Amino acid sequence: MNISHNELVVMCSKAFAGLHRYNGEADIIANMVADLEMVGLHGIDHFINALALLAHEQDYPVEITTETAQQITVDLHGYSILCHLPILLDYAVEKLTVQSQVILNIEQCHNRWLAFSELIKLSNIGLSVRAYWFNPLASHHVTYILNAGQILPEVYLYPTTLLPIKDTHIDPLHYLSIEINKHRISLPMPSITLQHIASTTLLTTKKNTWQQGITITPTAWKTIKQLAGAILVESNEHTY
Repeated sequence: MNISHNELVVMCSKAFAGLHRYNGEADIIANMVADLEMVGLHGIDHFINALALLAHEQDYPVEITTETAQQITVDLHGYSILCHLPILLDYAVEKLTVQSQVILNIEQCHNRWLAFSELIKLSNIGLSVRAYWFNPLASHHVTYILNAGQILPEVYLYPTTLLPIKDTHIDPLHYLSIEINKHRISLPMPSITLQHIASTTLLTTKKNTWQQGITITPTAWKTIKQLAGAILVESNEHTY
């Protein structure tokens, strides 16, 4: 079945609101899902995976484990980035008032693909960004690179032999590292071991999706609507 961008945003917003979470803004999260889906990177699937986690998460604050002038490391204790990433990025960007670069390391986190649209916001304000993590389901490492003013990222998929995380104390399965820089970030050299999803490819997919609509399975739509329905029922009850 096909739905519009607006239908997806509205339903995802209501689905998240139906979880009654203290942390996280429903509208921002809904757009994180839709923006990833529009470029063909499976935002809906990642959101449904996130809903399963969010339904059982506690609203604990983020724990900052280490902090220096140029680096912040936080522990999400196995939770989704959806509720916390926007605030963490704002906090990291504040350090750029006196530094040209800051690195935000997020340990024990999930749903890292959904960082997509929040990283684009940094590019829109003139900052360059590189984010990377390990995707255990596909057995490769994912890197987003966005230079200042770029509207969509370059996405690179590395084989597991090229592990970018050097710290042996870090669990690479649930780790996200984000470099935010005032200067341009170099792109990797082409390689037969490196899969590159170009920003131009993402843009073409996005244009096609705007024209043709978003394809979603009935099962996925039902899952989102069930949570969205919970908040709609509550809204109707409050009108009496």
